[in-house]
Amino acid sequence: MSEQILKVNALPNPTYNWLRMNEADVKFPAEVTEANPTVTHDPAVTASAVRYEEMQDIAGGMGYDMDLFIKNSGISVLKLSTSEGSRIEKPIHIDYTFRKEDETASAVYIDAADNSSLIVVEDFRSDDSASGFAAVQTKIRIGKNASVMLIQVHHTAEDFRLFNDIGTVNAEEGRFEQIELFLSGKTIYQGSRTDLSGKNSSLKTDIGYLLKGEQHLDMNYIANHIGKRTTCDIHVDGVLRDEAFKLFRGTIDLRKGAKGAIGNEMEDVLLMDDTIVNQTIPIILCDEEDVEGNHGATIGRIDDELMFYLTSRGMTKEEVYEMMAEARIDAVINKIPDAETRNAIYMSLKGHGEVKFLED
Repeated sequence: MSEQILKVNALPNPTYNWLRMNEADVKFPAEVTEANPTVTHDPAVTASAVRYEEMQDIAGGMGYDMDLFIKNSGISVLKLSTSEGSRIEKPIHIDYTFRKEDETASAVYIDAADNSSLIVVEDFRSDDSASGFAAVQTKIRIGKNASVMLIQVHHTAEDFRLFNDIGTVNAEEGRFEQIELFLSGKTIYQGSRTDLSGKNSSLKTDIGYLLKGEQHLDMNYIANHIGKRTTCDIHVDGVLRDEAFKLFRGTIDLRKGAKGAIGNEMEDVLLMDDTIVNQTIPIILCDEEDVEGNHGATIGRIDDELMFYLTSRGMTKEEVYEMMAEARIDAVINKIPDAETRNAIYMSLKGHGEVKFLED
């Protein structure tokens, strides 16, 4: 089948070319079919099919080529919208199950009206033998004093490729909370861009990844501080083992006029083998004086003193690393407010064994 080369996950401000981290040139199918996820939502949420033009003004984190690919695919866009002032307590579930040799695309547009709130869970699964391709784009418009929590869980097959793009625009006092869990899948390209356009709008992102074998994870997260007194907090917890590869690009852009804005970014990576590849490029761009930007990364193995303490009490080094790896992922999972969603994730991690529901 014919393919095309698209440029994705480009940094807003390229760094040294010799690092080869500015962007990724990847193969996309020339033609795709429309995915058919299962959608479950509260009756107070309106679901409809709309044209791509309704959300094309919202930029995604993967870039222009991804936008053009989704638009030109000709698929319909699933629009989920709330009425003003509605507080939707029951999460919206969008469940994808990709089949062997699938080559699909999907687009979701979430429109949260002023003073409304909702939780959206997107679950990406595939058959165990699936070796196909999927491109998913989620665009979110958050109204004044509205809030959206987006939870995405990635557990596709070892030979599956997933390209996942997110774009969000926050109005005044708009709040976007994002939880990402990368648990399996051969190749994942993930882009996320949030435009904090309204004053006092905010972004909170928690990312957890557990990569093994020859898994490949390429991420590009962008927080644009446009309005006054906007805030973002991006936290990444990851575990790398075997011959896994991970690239994290994190950009905080404090633009002119974003007085009083605060941006924070931190990544904590546990390295379990010498054969992994770990790349991290945190960037802070600043065009305003009255702002604050912070970034940092902790990358390495377990502290020698902690290892000695635990092994002296009967644990093997392998058991210590497994315990610490599990603790990092658990910390992200436990931030999910919905017990049913947490339980489903634990079942996936435990090999679909019986797991007790966790109480809220």
